[in-house]
Amino acid sequence: MDSILRLAHEQVLPAWFAPRPSAPFLDYGLTHSASLASGIPEPSLRLLLTVLAGYPIAIFYRLIFLNKTSSIVGESARNSFFLVSGLLMSYYFNSFDIIHPLTTCVGTWLICRVIALIAPKNRSLASTLSFLFNFGYLLTSYKYAATEEYDICYTMQQCVQCLRMIGYGMDFMDGQPKSAKKKDVATPASEEKKVDTPAPTPAPAAPVVVRDKTPISFGRDIALAQLPTLAETIGYAFFPFAFLVGPQFSFSLYKKFISMELFNVPIPASAAGSDEAKAAAAATVNGIPQGSLRYALRCFFLGIFYLGLGQVLGGFFPTAALLGKAFLERSFAERVFIFWWTGKTVLNKYLGIWTIGEGPCVLSGITFNGYDAQGKPDWDGLRNVNPINYEFATSLTQIVTSFNMNTNFWAKLYVFKRLRFLGNKNLSALGVLLFLAVWHGTHIGYFCCFGLEFMDMETERRMSARFGKPINAFITRQKGVAHVVAKAVWGVITWLLTTSALYFAAVPFDLLQLDKSKQALQTINYLGVYVMLGLLFLDIFLGIVMPKKRSKSIKTE
Repeated sequence: MDSILRLAHEQVLPAWFAPRPSAPFLDYGLTHSASLASGIPEPSLRLLLTVLAGYPIAIFYRLIFLNKTSSIVGESARNSFFLVSGLLMSYYFNSFDIIHPLTTCVGTWLICRVIALIAPKNRSLASTLSFLFNFGYLLTSYKYAATEEYDICYTMQQCVQCLRMIGYGMDFMDGQPKSAKKKDVATPASEEKKVDTPAPTPAPAAPVVVRDKTPISFGRDIALAQLPTLAETIGYAFFPFAFLVGPQFSFSLYKKFISMELFNVPIPASAAGSDEAKAAAAATVNGIPQGSLRYALRCFFLGIFYLGLGQVLGGFFPTAALLGKAFLERSFAERVFIFWWTGKTVLNKYLGIWTIGEGPCVLSGITFNGYDAQGKPDWDGLRNVNPINYEFATSLTQIVTSFNMNTNFWAKLYVFKRLRFLGNKNLSALGVLLFLAVWHGTHIGYFCCFGLEFMDMETERRMSARFGKPINAFITRQKGVAHVVAKAVWGVITWLLTTSALYFAAVPFDLLQLDKSKQALQTINYLGVYVMLGLLFLDIFLGIVMPKKRSKSIKTE
């Protein structure tokens, strides 16, 4: 037995999970030349080119499959297009390593299919096996494919697809038909009284309301009563505009999208007769509502701006510079200033690639988020970043709701809410952050980042209850200029504390290794850790000497 395990560990698993050489007919010569000219590492450039390829593919899809005069408008044809184009794009990025996302996609479908046949009333087993299969496959990929640096290889797609297929399995579990209630065996069927009840009066049609402007990635109707076909599952998993960098969304949304049901949203009555409503209705006759091209261009240019800014700032504030002797020769204030900007630079690349990746999704139409009160179509249904809210956030809660939004929404739905059996929200939140840390990889830097995030969130919660509410009440009581000044000063203070906590945790996220992270944090004397612990102990101390008065009626969860 030991020899078999040793053989698997030393030969079989490395041979399967180690990155394979590129296919001989996939010539990356142009990518290599562009990499030398731009200074962008070749794997990063290949990632960017794969994401950018989504724009012409999305435009082609609009011209052919959203043209009402074309005969190729069926649901099956749309799914086939996304299946083929997604596989081709994945093959360009992964080469022979496309076998890994294909394995987990088909494997998840087979698990659900087999369980549906042999144990149709036990879909929870399919969900459990899907979770173990996808998460175990991802961790094994990290084991044999990861290096000490940030890897841009097949594990990137595998990371995104892991969540997608775990959610797919859980949605299949949630679609389990509820068993009919059994009749009371003490009462014979012949003795049951038949009561004639009048037919219910149909309710009047409800007025059309404006759709809630929340992410549409995971709605209320995501449970899968029936298992999708294998072709639909592959098309969903390899959706060409989201298979590599997200965003995450449910199969239910994908199904509505390829069937065009997503666009069957009436214009609100409040917008009836308006110019916006008329224009939207006219556009819907020929395809999808208007405005998506303008929004997609915004995504493209904003994403390019963030990536360009990241390249420029990266030249001034690289994380590697925090480990050099020259950095230690600077004053403490300079080191803190540079550390802050370095953390911000780390996150800029994510803002850029997510925003660029949103553009093709918008062009395809899957991000349609209904109409606003004026009848204007909204296209922000799958945005992963809210730049304004992110840049000017004054609390970590605002950061969570404006950065990597759809992944956070996924974690809330599939992890946080399913840990409610723990009976404690803090434990559920800790479970979510632990899951996300392991999901990102096995490097200790991820655990440092999410551990700091958990402690920062707890500190913020306590400080907000202890000082935030009284200060906000004080600001509200001020009038005129005093109110404006007090509000501005408090806003700057909370913004600085929020961004400092965020960027302080981002540096270990980028350095990955324990020794490097520790060395970087030592350069600023663990300032973020000591400030956080000091505020926590201050709240505990004030809670002892100045206990809060409890009301007679206390609502408990």
